[in-house]
Amino acid sequence: MESRTLSILPTSIDTQRAYYTIQGSFKYLTKKLRLADFSIVNGEHKPVYFDARGVYSLIKSISFLDRQGQIVDSMHNTDYMAIKMIHQNNPAQRDINRLLFQNAGLAVDVPSLGQLKLAEQMGKMDATKIGCYIDLSFMSNYLLARNVSADFMNIQIEFQENGYTFTKPPTLFVDEVLTGEPVDAQDVILYDQIVPDKLPIHNVDGKGAIDQRMNSYTNQLVSNLYLYYLRNSANGSAQNDGFTKAHAGMKYNLIIDGKVVLPFGGLDTDARRLAHMTDMTGEFILPSAAAYNHDKYPFADETIKLGLYNPNINKTYSGSHSYSCIGLNQVIVGELTIQASSSFDEGADRIQFIQALAEVKRYYQRSTGSIGNFAPGSL
Repeated sequence: MESRTLSILPTSIDTQRAYYTIQGSFKYLTKKLRLADFSIVNGEHKPVYFDARGVYSLIKSISFLDRQGQIVDSMHNTDYMAIKMIHQNNPAQRDINRLLFQNAGLAVDVPSLGQLKLAEQMGKMDATKIGCYIDLSFMSNYLLARNVSADFMNIQIEFQENGYTFTKPPTLFVDEVLTGEPVDAQDVILYDQIVPDKLPIHNVDGKGAIDQRMNSYTNQLVSNLYLYYLRNSANGSAQNDGFTKAHAGMKYNLIIDGKVVLPFGGLDTDARRLAHMTDMTGEFILPSAAAYNHDKYPFADETIKLGLYNPNINKTYSGSHSYSCIGLNQVIVGELTIQASSSFDEGADRIQFIQALAEVKRYYQRSTGSIGNFAPGSL
């Protein structure tokens, strides 16, 4: 298959959002839509550092719309990209710094095989000094479910308001198919859309528990449900610690239509949470460097310090993770109830949150433009 790369400038862009339009007058590869050729600068002209979502932390939300203006696919919580990227490997193995930075916002300096330093701590490898791109296809399970398309598409992107601006706006790059490769033959496209939900959990004497119905997933086919805690930041907004801070005493269980999903106490240990993550979503890797010494992360023996501390985003790369995954693979007919508990850090706020990200099965019928939640027998 021969192709050529076309560049599409934004039809509209400002500091908060951007719009791109693929007219649909040519065949293009749906798995190779990406934003590139851009540069950013901090409003205070300081270095810019990403969190566990890597370069995707630039994006707050993204939507893909058809010619009728219907939202075919969207993502309103890009924390899912951090989860998705830990299942990716590096087939080329060509540049460890680029891999770590692109996938986890982590840059390291390796003077020798026995030494490792965090480049970000030394003021190196911030977002203004490294070339990277934003893979939009990787953010859309709808685009990944297709191959060759000639459909009109409008892409709406809302950027995170973290004090940085684009000194050079990003360009959308699309690969046009030049050969006789046909457009996808299937009329109905099935894919998973990410649906978030967030529930409060209150601090009572250093512990918190919740037993509450989740209203976001009724009458929907849910594949995997990801759960993690959010803590309150200084300004009161919820902040995700990502892979770098596991919460003590985490326990999860679900009840679907009166039936307990997980027997034997649910996900009440790190081993069970890890087992369910790998069983439901496959093997994954945490790109970090926990085996190297520094003076910020206390281990069991206070004389031993492990991990790398990034003072720019106040995170310790310790190799731990606070995400859990429960595989459901069923339609929620009546109600989905979550039972969860956690220990609160000393001096913590009176309230924290449980963030849920569910993979909900959706369908798009190209001939009629119909979009909806998929369930067995719905088509």
